[in-house]
Amino acid sequence: MVVEMTGAPKLQIALDCLTIDAALHLMEQVHHYVDIVEVGTPLIFEEGLGAVEQIKSKYPDKIYMADLKIMDAGGIEAGSGFARGADIVTVLGIAADVTIRAALESADRHGGEVMIDLINAPDPVPRCCELEGMGVPILCLHTAFDRQGSVKADSQSLAEVRRQVACRVAVAGGITLDTLPAVVDAGADIVIVGGAIARAPDPGEAAASMKQRLARRLA
Repeated sequence: MVVEMTGAPKLQIALDCLTIDAALHLMEQVHHYVDIVEVGTPLIFEEGLGAVEQIKSKYPDKIYMADLKIMDAGGIEAGSGFARGADIVTVLGIAADVTIRAALESADRHGGEVMIDLINAPDPVPRCCELEGMGVPILCLHTAFDRQGSVKADSQSLAEVRRQVACRVAVAGGITLDTLPAVVDAGADIVIVGGAIARAPDPGEAAASMKQRLARRLA
């Protein structure tokens, strides 16, 4: 399933849970409000790619991303994600070009897509231009979890990337309801949110508020 980018920016929930039960409990509260479901790296480490199949079987109307953060064996690992129900898999932007091309070829074979995660990329703007030239459909500017206390989502870099590329651009890393407008105004097509929803007193209400704010930015 291809992510259609008509209308407001898409809201992606990061299911960075450690058990499938916790992920399903969170989905029960937020599934009405999210467009893309990210089966997070911690969940895949704990539960395997079967987590994608289990969640997708319960909520089949969503787009699913397996956050594999592929660094090598791009064709093999991307193929594993697509075979287990992922519509999108992630590959690290610092991976070798040959790895990224292999993942893109796997995506073509399976009817899926690749999102390149620019986490810790030393110079993301020129790398984004290179990646778009390779045919990457989605780029993600990502502030690492371990750095979110001191580094926030960089709207300035996002705006510069948006000026340089025409493909879809996602942003992730510590985004809250208050910071969401800035990243949308800077050009995000996909806003990826984890803790601000999952750790909220009422995750469903938090997701609904984010979805409403995204819709208002379009108006």
